[in-house]
Order: sequence, then structure tokens, then C-alpha cells
Amino acid sequence: MQLYKVSIKLKSALATPLKGDTIWGHIVWGIANHEGDDAVSNFLEEEKSATPSLIVSSAFPKGTICKPFPKHEDRKPKLSTEEYSKIKKSKKEKFVSAAKYFSGFSENEPKSFRFEQIQAMHNSINRFSNTVEEGNLFTVEELWASRQDFDLYVLSSYSKERISQFLDWAFENGYGADSSTGKGKISAENIIPVQPKISSNKYVALAPFVTDFSEIKENSLRANTFIRTGKIGGAFASSMSPYKKTVILFDEGAVFESEMPLQFIGKLITKVHSDGRICQSGFAPVLPIGDDE
Repeated sequence: MQLYKVSIKLKSALATPLKGDTIWGHIVWGIANHEGDDAVSNFLEEEKSATPSLIVSSAFPKGTICKPFPKHEDRKPKLSTEEYSKIKKSKKEKFVSAAKYFSGFSENEPKSFRFEQIQAMHNSINRFSNTVEEGNLFTVEELWASRQDFDLYVLSSYSKERISQFLDWAFENGYGADSSTGKGKISAENIIPVQPKISSNKYVALAPFVTDFSEIKENSLRANTFIRTGKIGGAFASSMSPYKKTVILFDEGAVFESEMPLQFIGKLITKVHSDGRICQSGFAPVLPIGDDE
């Protein structure tokens, strides 16, 4: 499979973070909406195999990837103010320059980036009368990016043209929650093949994933975890329970070692809903990193 970098641009606020498993789910819905049930079934059968055909990363500010999960370091008995300040600043950094890990990338220092969380007020709607309930307000968290250009990494056996089509379909109606009210407007463009520059048996994961640890060298995994209770969308949302079963995922930035060369880690998660057709992405592209990281 070939690894590609896709440039994506945010054109609005987000209500849902740009996580790889959520982006992959949008791709599946795009296939369903444009090519029908049989095409989705065939696609998912490929994804369930030992060699899935399409694995996507989370999206990162342009020119960066997620920061590899740091090593544990023994606490020093005394630190100067300058040393403490550097450590504190380093812990806040979530992204590092992609040029360190890919051939042909510019060595520019990544610019600072942050999402600003804004509480937006909304009127409550009475679903029986379809009218606004006077004085009954609720808040929704919106994510406004300090920069609009992001990089998405796609590991795939499909052509660039097919990947471009998948992403156009995925984002055509908006991304994530509140897309019907203007959130999550995204465009994808400029798909190019990329080549990792480091040869190593240590890797960083570029998206959330699950593992049975068969791919991972014992006691080498360093990672954060989070709980995902996903929701289904599209036509399914109005005809059955919208909630998937809860799963625990290792987050992007996870670092591990492997005895075998890898391009990805994880697998497609099945049986996450009473409807057996519904799946959850549990795989991530990986990048070799330096032995000292």
C-alpha cells in the first residue's frame, strides 16, 4: 500500500474533532450514499481482511504530525527556572514538524496552533409543535482553528483519483455534529505520495486504534487512551438506536516497537451495534521514528 498526504482546508468551525476513526466513518457513508449497499458491503469486507484497502490518519495542522508520546523520565532533584519552563512548554506541544519523518518535506519550524473552544447559544425546539421554546436555551461547544490548513495521511491500495472521490463524498455534506447548521465545512485537495525517511522498528500511530498486542513488542507501548461511544448517522439514525457500543481506543501519538515492519496497526472493530453491518475504525497508519524518541 502507498501512503499519501492530503491537504484539507477548514471553511467553518467544527463541533467534532478531526479524528481518524470519525473521518473514516464519513468515507463509508459517502460510499453508501453514492454507490449503494452492495458497494459498502464489498468495501467493509476488504477492511475486515488482514490487508485493509483504506486507512486514514487524524488531521494535523499543515506541516506537522502528532507529537510521539514522550518517554518517562526520572524526576531530577533540582531544576532551574529555565529548565522547568522548557519542560512545561514541551508538555503543552501537541504537534511536531513532519519534515523530521518524511523525505522531501521543508524543515520549517511548525507554527503555533490551537483550537479555541467557544460556547455557542442555541434555542431549544419543541419536537411536537416544531416551534422554539421561549427562554429555553442550551450551549454547544464549537472549535475554531487558529489555522485553516491541515494535513491528512491516507494509507491505501486505491488510486489517487479514487481516494479523492472518497474524500469529496465524505465531506460534501459537512463533517461531524451540527453539519446541517454549517459546522464542519471541509475541502480536500492536492493528494501526493509520501515516503518515510526513517528506518526503525519503533513507530508512532497517526490515528486512534485498537490492538491485541500481537504486533507490539512486550512492554513497549506508550499511549493515552480514551473512550469512544459513537453514534450512527444517515438513514440509520431515524430507524434504530443511534448509539454504538462503547470501545476504548489508544490515541494518536501512541509509540510502540514491533518485531516486524509495519505500515499500520489495528483492525476494523465489528459487533459495535445490534445491526451487524455497522463497524468502527480501529486501525491507524504508523510512521517509523527514531530510537531515541
